[in-house]
Amino acid sequence: MRVIICLMFTIVIGVQLVGLPPSYAQSPPKVSLQEDEALFIFFALPDGEAMLIATGNDKNYLVNTASKASEDELIKQINHLGLKQIDGLILTNHSESECGNTKRMVDRYHIETIYYHGNVRGDCMDQVMEQANMEEWEQSESHELTSSLQVKVLPISKQDDMSLYFTFGKTSLLYLASGDTELEDALLHSSLKAEILKIGDYARTDSPTLKLLESVDPHIAMIYPLKGSSPNDGLLERLYESWIDVYQLKKVGTTTVHCTKEDYELYPK
Repeated sequence: MRVIICLMFTIVIGVQLVGLPPSYAQSPPKVSLQEDEALFIFFALPDGEAMLIATGNDKNYLVNTASKASEDELIKQINHLGLKQIDGLILTNHSESECGNTKRMVDRYHIETIYYHGNVRGDCMDQVMEQANMEEWEQSESHELTSSLQVKVLPISKQDDMSLYFTFGKTSLLYLASGDTELEDALLHSSLKAEILKIGDYARTDSPTLKLLESVDPHIAMIYPLKGSSPNDGLLERLYESWIDVYQLKKVGTTTVHCTKEDYELYPK
């Protein structure tokens, strides 16, 4: 039986948003995913980052769980999608803003496996203790999440932050976990191309540089909000000057990329 996903698109016409917009503004249409389709759902949350990958193979994966301050909103949005179970959780970082709701997500959505790298530490350690099966991913490994969805582990930062490269058909997503310049050097030698770029470290650093942007050549950049901080103005200017569509989720709301084997479509448009 196919996964039935409810999508809600926040429609903003000539309105300047202030603060976090409503995640759902109207009754969502229902989309029945075929085997050759997938969704990358970038949740707009009060604090921290979380992304859901839903596939037509009845497999769903959560990437990070945002901070404790986002718990209610994250659950509300996942429930609105109609999901009862999530197959796996991928943790790219060990900070509270990415790991803060891990225990709640595992318990509520019956998550079977947590994927991570390095020594789990800090607040994240308390969240993963005695939780689902833990599977460590190593640098340069590639994993097949479904027959159409693959992920490659990119060079690991000194803080064990795990950047990832997702591919579904002809669509690729470069999910940067940090703004580390050493990571940039490694990526420049990899010749990776990606239509979608998730900016690392909440866009607080000077990365990605123009050189990396020109190399990766993304069409879209996603930026999550972090309480008490703002994106680097110089980085934002660089992204706009590179003709990249920048989605600051705090302003535009939850954003969904609907992928087929051949192409992708973005909501809200």
